[in-house]
Amino acid sequence: MNREWQVLTTPAMEPAMNMAIDEALIQFVGRGEIAPTLRFYSWEPRGLSVGHFQRATRDIDRERIAELGIPIVRRMTGGRAVLHADELTYSVVIPEDTEGLPRTVIESYRMLTEGIRKGYHHLGIPVEFSVPLTEEEKEELRKPKSAVCFDAASYYELAVGKRKVAGSAQVRHQGVVLQHGSVPLSVDEGELFDCFLYDDESTRERMKARFSGKAVALNELAGRAVAFDEVREAFTKGFEEALDLSFVPLTFRSEQWQEIERLAEKYRSDEWNWKR
Repeated sequence: MNREWQVLTTPAMEPAMNMAIDEALIQFVGRGEIAPTLRFYSWEPRGLSVGHFQRATRDIDRERIAELGIPIVRRMTGGRAVLHADELTYSVVIPEDTEGLPRTVIESYRMLTEGIRKGYHHLGIPVEFSVPLTEEEKEELRKPKSAVCFDAASYYELAVGKRKVAGSAQVRHQGVVLQHGSVPLSVDEGELFDCFLYDDESTRERMKARFSGKAVALNELAGRAVAFDEVREAFTKGFEEALDLSFVPLTFRSEQWQEIERLAEKYRSDEWNWKR
């Protein structure tokens, strides 16, 4: 693999800008303007991202998220909805033809997620890869019971026991792999489940109770409040060790920021975010 990558930490940004930067990184890496890049970011205001193929009009309570002041944004990647609030989000952008990168989605996902796994270990948290084993677990992946991302662990997701600790997704576009993921520091389950449509209140409460046994935030695992920068440093070390890398800082040029701003207009539009 390329032994020197770039690393970028962006300040807390609106959901549309966060997704625009991830898409722009695909363009910049694909054109050879920048090296493979590891990015860390956060969200201000908090936002709800939905998977590229998810039916937002069916799953999301549009009136309620407007009342709560939670903007929605549709990701390039698949999967289910994630409420991004008190968390660290990461993205990895790398050419598909990078030496050593597996060609299959599942195996490349496992390799790139190894950096996050080792990062958790630097924080003293013994997370491991989750692999669905039973037919019930496999069926749950095929036909999820909930629109919430952290409701179940997929192949090579990270978990402590059966409780998922991070949710990631991957897409391949224009010869480039983008993998990004959410690492919750804490979770407000009440607000999370207010974002979704349910047949009735009892269904909402049942799903909320089910979720508490399926996911766990980093602060709960650590038994203390863990700062964003501490997690970022641990995960940077994790990627250095997992992929035998060194990092140099990335700074966007003015014309690259202009490209990002143009992309952000798409991610702010109802046409993109509520298209299905």
